Amino acid sequence: MNLVRFYHPRYSVNRSLVNEMFNNFRTSDYHEDYLRNCKNQPAINILESENDFKIELLLPGFTKEDLQINYHKEMLTVKVDKKQSESETEKNEGLKYAHREFGIFNFEKQFKVPSTVKTDSIDAKFENGILNIVLPKKEEALEKAPVDIRVS
Repeated sequence: MNLVRFYHPRYSVNRSLVNEMFNNFRTSDYHEDYLRNCKNQPAINILESENDFKIELLLPGFTKEDLQINYHKEMLTVKVDKKQSESETEKNEGLKYAHREFGIFNFEKQFKVPSTVKTDSIDAKFENGILNIVLPKKEEALEKAPVDIRVS
């Protein structure tokens, strides 16, 4: 007959949690490209009024030159491509992040545009790190006032 050591489930769970906590203190599992792999996306608001749709994107740290906006086949694409200058690269040379929670990363976001939008009148403005895109509705898409019908 073999003897088998019995672990009570409550004690083994606690032991593994404590071991994991102390092992995390001992080793640094932080990787510099962690944020790049997280698919960072900006905060976005989409608003609708009687006359148009509005898209607001929060883009702190970017400039107007970093933005590319285009419309093709009912898809509005907003692409941000920030190129790091040589002075920024030299400034950060030799430095390694110990912990990083924010940064400026490139992204691309697509929006499906309804057929009720006047695509030739799409307008975009970039002020104070906020991109505002206005998509005006076509005349036939606007709601008209109800018409009373007389019964004879």
